[in-house]
Amino acid sequence: MNAPATTGVRLEDRVNPILVKEVRQALRGKYFRVLFWITLLVGTLIGVGIVSAIDEISFVETGRVFFMAIFGVLSAAVHCFVPFSAFLATSAEWDENTYDLLIISNLRPRQIVQGKLLSALIQALLYYSAFGPFLVFAFLLNGIDLGSVGVILAGSVATSVALTFVGIAASSLATNKVMRVVLMALFGAGLIAAWGMSMGLAAGITFEPQVLSSIEGQVAFVAYLTVAVVVALLAQSIALGRFAHEEENRSTPLRVMSTVLVLFASAWGAWLVQQFGDSESIFACHSGAAALLFFPWLISSTEPEELGRRASAVGPKGTLATLLSAPFLPGGGRAATLCFLQALLAVVTSQIALGFTASRALRLDNSVLAVAALYAYLLAYTVLPAGVAAYFVQRRSARVLLRILMVVAIPVGIVIPAMLSMFFGSGPGSALSHPLNPFSTLYDIQFGAPSPFTYAVLGLALLLALLVNAPRVFAGLREVLRARASRVQQAEDAPRA
Repeated sequence: MNAPATTGVRLEDRVNPILVKEVRQALRGKYFRVLFWITLLVGTLIGVGIVSAIDEISFVETGRVFFMAIFGVLSAAVHCFVPFSAFLATSAEWDENTYDLLIISNLRPRQIVQGKLLSALIQALLYYSAFGPFLVFAFLLNGIDLGSVGVILAGSVATSVALTFVGIAASSLATNKVMRVVLMALFGAGLIAAWGMSMGLAAGITFEPQVLSSIEGQVAFVAYLTVAVVVALLAQSIALGRFAHEEENRSTPLRVMSTVLVLFASAWGAWLVQQFGDSESIFACHSGAAALLFFPWLISSTEPEELGRRASAVGPKGTLATLLSAPFLPGGGRAATLCFLQALLAVVTSQIALGFTASRALRLDNSVLAVAALYAYLLAYTVLPAGVAAYFVQRRSARVLLRILMVVAIPVGIVIPAMLSMFFGSGPGSALSHPLNPFSTLYDIQFGAPSPFTYAVLGLALLLALLVNAPRVFAGLREVLRARASRVQQAEDAPRA
């Protein structure tokens, strides 16, 4: 008679406690209950309005219009409300002073992040279930096929998961209330943009389903899913680091994931070159990778230099293995090392990828030059200012401010020289073509001929980045070697004790 009760207790213990807490709070809170019924009411009213106007809409277009209208409401729910709910739930850990309790609890960072993700996905599942009958009715109205519906919903689910991960990661970055409000506003604006993008892609598939029959359309859809998965994994790595103890290794998952991203971009580019014979695919893949790498480089290169106690207590015993693993360990100097290595890896693998086309196997293509310039800009806007600030910035709050300033530096570096150039008589088009503008420079390298002055500025920026970061790079390597020597010494002293 006791077996069922014991089994029940064991099953209850196995349930993620964060999931239970988050689901209870979400279902009892006003945010989900109010938005759920408002969303369902709006979807119902829109659907009734379209059905009542069938006589004014062509028979073929009725199903498509009905589907897009309902999907627009569903997309707002799962691409805006659900990720924003995850952001608020994570932010509540700071507001309610429960973050420190989570860190010192027996819960692993992965359990915390997965619990928050699953809670958000349960809310998304309720939305999908509520709008499922509407989508089936759209199919019955004709004009849209099940294949298109399945593709759109698959992309919608992937987007919802990726945005939810981003919401959890973004909310975990700021401990200061003011910074959380700023991040909340930026994240909300990003969600609105994501909603607009999802509507545009869904409309393209709904009104032109033949695009899915072409190889280009299929590759584009797979690429979209791939980007969503990569964004989710990067955001998960950031969140895992934020919910780990400060003395633990909070950096390795994100650094490993960013390295995999560089290799994956080159692999994608190689396949596209082989498939379509267009070397620009290499640059396109690495452009997306560089955009995603900006924030991991920004976060890791501005980390404190010292290894945590638990991070220094674990590692390989061999000297060579220790040096090879050093770039993946916490510390801003070691992150700078990894950034330079990843940039070099991107250029080398891009040239190897062009080997899939015999005509470009033995010469340096413009696409490879563009990839090199792309990562040079990435180093100039992240590692260079981080190396300079490492000599002055020590406090955590100052590091948060530094990261914000580094993000702001990109548009400022583009706009200010352009304004000065226009003030002194240049036209709007020529004013934007200056070495600090990566977009114009990369376009010139890919399709034109940039001036030698541009290459000189990029070379100078790389040289400064190397010189400024050299002291902390060597200091980081020496610290890793000292930690290895300490571990070896402790291992030798243990049998004697």
